[in-house]
Amino acid sequence: MRWLWALSAIAAVWMLYRAQHSDSGQSWSNLTGMTDDMTSGKPRGIRNNNPLNIEYSKRNKWRGQVGTDGRFVIFEDDKYGFRAAARVLRSYQRRGINTIHSIVHTFAPDNENESDHYANMVAQWTGYGKHQQLDVHNDDTAMVVIKAMARMEVGHSYSTAEVMEGVALA
Repeated sequence: MRWLWALSAIAAVWMLYRAQHSDSGQSWSNLTGMTDDMTSGKPRGIRNNNPLNIEYSKRNKWRGQVGTDGRFVIFEDDKYGFRAAARVLRSYQRRGINTIHSIVHTFAPDNENESDHYANMVAQWTGYGKHQQLDVHNDDTAMVVIKAMARMEVGHSYSTAEVMEGVALA
């Protein structure tokens, strides 16, 4: 019964708001402080121009970083998100993490993700074997892997040119 009362109260507030602001040009987004992107249903990584959902750390001041959403970095443009992704993968390679399986299991650990499924999809989309050693210092290889990881992370297929623009900056 309480939920019915709460729903009625919300509807009443909404109708009052609409009546008061229908000609003012103000939107619900302005009233709540939420941006249009936050109310659009876009995935967080797309809203943040961070296609791989790279977590924020005060130790890192990424080029193009304009803030954090509390957990993940917000970049001014997705090319900077792709640049950061290339730098992350290259740092992994320096530590011997150089297969799709090891990259994914490090980047998207089992405690938060279905890492085996993630790795299988990235392998399928890239055409590389899951345990094949990769050289992500090669821009083309990095681009293909990052493009597939972004597709897995945010459900959007970025173009080769979009991803390569950021990888080339790394």
